[in-house]
Amino acid sequence: MATRSSETHLGLDIGDLVDVIDLLNKCGFQGIKWQELGLRLGLLKDTLEAIEMKHHGDVYHCMTECLSHWLRRADNVDSRGGANLDSLSDALRSMNKTAVAEKLKHHVFVNIFKNRHTVLFQSLCDSVSIAWLLYAERTLTQDAVSRVVSASPSIPNQREALLTAVKEAVQTDPNSLRTFANVLCTVSTNVHLGQTLLDDISKYFPIPEVAVVPETIKDHNLHVVPQGMLTNSLTFINNTYNYHTLWYMNLQ
Repeated sequence: MATRSSETHLGLDIGDLVDVIDLLNKCGFQGIKWQELGLRLGLLKDTLEAIEMKHHGDVYHCMTECLSHWLRRADNVDSRGGANLDSLSDALRSMNKTAVAEKLKHHVFVNIFKNRHTVLFQSLCDSVSIAWLLYAERTLTQDAVSRVVSASPSIPNQREALLTAVKEAVQTDPNSLRTFANVLCTVSTNVHLGQTLLDDISKYFPIPEVAVVPETIKDHNLHVVPQGMLTNSLTFINNTYNYHTLWYMNLQ
């Protein structure tokens, strides 16, 4: 059992203010409801009234200062989950802004993958095995795996085929990025890459403070893979990979 203190993931801070403002704008949030958002994020009514009085109803400046207080974890922000995109998403959903919350997560996860694409392309190992593990997790289709296999023996081509498939999966379901990161962490040569992605994700969407760490990755002090995930995947990949490799070769 691994216990993580609240200091493990500090989440966002005031240095992220512009990024948060830009993100909300891109996701279609109307700043006119900044007071309700502030309340749901844990700011006190007195704090919000002081902001209103200071800026005389200027929506942009009121919204900016509201988010500044949130990022500084003022009032009851920590009791509402802290300054991270999980708590922001929860607040938006409680305001019936579910579409905005979903766009927010989608944008962040796609952007994380985009920012890490170069290092993944340069360093990722054993693309075919990773592809089959993702197939076992229902993240990639069999056609996507076949494209990775068919890129052999070129390692760069295999990497590109895999990353293209993962990109498409993340665009369809942002949670696929976390699955991809966890799968990377099960392969010793890719642990650092998986950990880097999990670090990126946890800044915005922190993992639970207490969780079970699987024996296979405990020594690496990794972020937690959800219990039950990747169960029997290694057995699956050995059986499925051998079968489909023979199947593919017979097509040649």
